[in-house]
Amino acid sequence: MTTKIDPYVAYRLQLLQDGQTLRSLWESVGRGEPDVRDRLAKFLHRLHGTSGTYGYEQVSALAHDLREVVVARPPRVLDENLAEPLLTALVEASLGTVGS
Repeated sequence: MTTKIDPYVAYRLQLLQDGQTLRSLWESVGRGEPDVRDRLAKFLHRLHGTSGTYGYEQVSALAHDLREVVVARPPRVLDENLAEPLLTALVEASLGTVGS
């Protein structure tokens, strides 16, 4: 017998991983690591799309807005606090404490 995991439950678990990925990429940008800014922008673009698909509108909007900041600012000019609202939203969404 194969147990099938609800895709929404699986995605909520993915959101926890996404929070760790965001924190890691953000710290790498702050250290000036090459090419990481592009990876961060692509990650945020993907997060914007998938979270919207699963109905996590707050996560989607925050990911979109943060991506806009990442691509508009010069390298290493990203305040570490800019990512905090999205990190908080990811945790809340993964725990199911917010709807959309």
